[in-house]
Amino acid sequence: MNYLVRTSLMTALVGSLVIGPLTGTASAHGIIDLDGVSAVAGQSSSMTLEVQHGCSTNDGTVEVQAFVGKPWRMVKPKPVDGWSSRVSRQEGGGWQITWTNRGAPIPFSTPIFFPVTVAWPNKPGTYGMSVLQLCPNGSYYWNDQYTPADGTKTSPPLTPRPEVLVVGKSKTSEQSARSPRQR
Repeated sequence: MNYLVRTSLMTALVGSLVIGPLTGTASAHGIIDLDGVSAVAGQSSSMTLEVQHGCSTNDGTVEVQAFVGKPWRMVKPKPVDGWSSRVSRQEGGGWQITWTNRGAPIPFSTPIFFPVTVAWPNKPGTYGMSVLQLCPNGSYYWNDQYTPADGTKTSPPLTPRPEVLVVGKSKTSEQSARSPRQR
């Protein structure tokens, strides 16, 4: 009985997460890569946002929007061939980065990488970046926080929000002393 309820719940949840048709493919998600360098509170560095694939097998990506909260002090997208970008300040603080594809939709199976320079929040902690991927016939919005599974939700969630651990300056000094980086 519980299996049937969980299966029905999962079917209902999965069907409601994508605006547009579901084709049985795995859900993509936004991935943040810090390019091998810790995000240090109050400092700036680079990161890359990766979008793994299109919205469905025959539905390529045409636009990606990323949203960060007020603690993020600055975001500046780096150029990506075939894409234009713009940054806007959000009401109440925070930033929105919009990347718009200038050509045909990026095919489903092609990952896309968006490098960004970031001025990290001043306080250590975990900070999220909500990501909206737009395709001609649908979209994905990754904004669900990671939480433990319970009777009503899975872990990780079906539409996870990418997050960054911003460390204090003393943490990076300790990490450097334990594992020196090769240059």
